[in-house]
Amino acid sequence: MTRIHHVSVVTVLAACWFSAVGCSSSNDPTGPGTTTGGTTSSTGGTTTTTTGGTDSSAGGSTAIAGTSGSLGGSVGTAGTTGTAGSTGTTDFTPLCAGLMTAAAAVPTKGGACTPADPQLCWKTCGPQSTGYKSETCTNGAYVESSTCSFPPDLDATCYKIPTTVDPSCPTTPPQASQVCTVAACTPCNAGGSYLDSTGASKVGWCVCPMPGASGMSKWSCASTNSWPCPAGKGC
Repeated sequence: MTRIHHVSVVTVLAACWFSAVGCSSSNDPTGPGTTTGGTTSSTGGTTTTTTGGTDSSAGGSTAIAGTSGSLGGSVGTAGTTGTAGSTGTTDFTPLCAGLMTAAAAVPTKGGACTPADPQLCWKTCGPQSTGYKSETCTNGAYVESSTCSFPPDLDATCYKIPTTVDPSCPTTPPQASQVCTVAACTPCNAGGSYLDSTGASKVGWCVCPMPGASGMSKWSCASTNSWPCPAGKGC
């Protein structure tokens, strides 16, 4: 009976020893705790790399959008079209009739002017006011151009000077602003002359326009250097 009790004690001690060895294995550096930490570190790396790359790429997209500055440059260039549009052809504006100097006078030939007054304007001239003369402020007075200028698109066929005066024209010099009955587009003079509105004799021609609102026509005249067809040429 005593021997059986001794074996039981040894068995118990042996079991207890193996149990103690199993408990000490929880301090093994290759245990699951270390592996889990590695996984956490790997996850952190992934988060940093992916997020940073995405932000950097988005920044690159913004930089490309910045090329809109190039478009702005194109608009600026297009603006030069306005300058190119100037062909050098005068548009005969502004008209002197719509302007006033500081002395309350319309700019006119020989009239006084200052730097504060209109420096350039245009007055109508030629038959039926189809042309323009410039008035330029020069040394304190308006200087008028010596000839009448006409728009390049003017249809001057009605002003073509004939080789001989039409038989329907009066035998005495026609006078500007007086009633006429000659057919339209019939240049007339007498002995190469006409009378201006004041009655002064001038070298040039007159035409009788179509009747106006009043039903009457009045001579419209101009000197040779203010006629659309100088010396009968150009029409």
